[in-house]
Amino acid sequence: MRPFFSLEIDMTSYQLRPSLSFCHAGGRLIFLDVEADRYFTLPPAQERALIAYLDAGPAVGIDVSALVAGNVLIKRPDRVVDDSPEAAVPARSAMEISIPDSPPRLRDAAEVVAIVLAAKLRLELLPFAMVLDRVARGRRTAGVLNVSSPAPEEDRLIRAVAVFRQVRLFVPVGMRCLIDSLALVKFLQKRNLHANIVFGVAIDPFSAHCWVQAGDLVLNDTLGNVASHIPIRVV
Repeated sequence: MRPFFSLEIDMTSYQLRPSLSFCHAGGRLIFLDVEADRYFTLPPAQERALIAYLDAGPAVGIDVSALVAGNVLIKRPDRVVDDSPEAAVPARSAMEISIPDSPPRLRDAAEVVAIVLAAKLRLELLPFAMVLDRVARGRRTAGVLNVSSPAPEEDRLIRAVAVFRQVRLFVPVGMRCLIDSLALVKFLQKRNLHANIVFGVAIDPFSAHCWVQAGDLVLNDTLGNVASHIPIRVV
């Protein structure tokens, strides 16, 4: 028999576990759990309860006991600080902007090689959540670039991305969106340039992808490919 959902639990304020994020795709909620490094869906009844609870709050008396037991919802702390970034709707791609070719400096080339190799090693040795936490900490200390206004800064960003892309072709590590996005963000942070990693999903068939974005400017992918994925988490 299902345990009675008491008034005490009913009136408790809960929030989504911070390591979880979700998006609406194909008529369902798709979840990303960075602690477990996996994507998943909820049973339909739990999904309906979660949507209703997040829309209405605890005072309505929605049964969320299964969501609490499954560690989807946790008790809301007294003080909530949410500094999670949001991704703008992509409007442009740095890969589709023409700039004059210029050979990368030896120092920059060596740096790209080292950063890509380090990103691959971090993913092999560290928990996924820890890798993303390091990216977030770097984001908070890097300069914030508003790519919708200052042309000189946007030009510097696009040129830095072009250098990274030129050298990346010769790094003896297979192209993978996650490795390349981690490495590109680190390369930009070292130049005091700000960008986010956006994780997205596509349905029918399911696929997961990530890319780097600054404002509405996609840095390491085409607009067409990005548009086929629904953002689920921004780091």
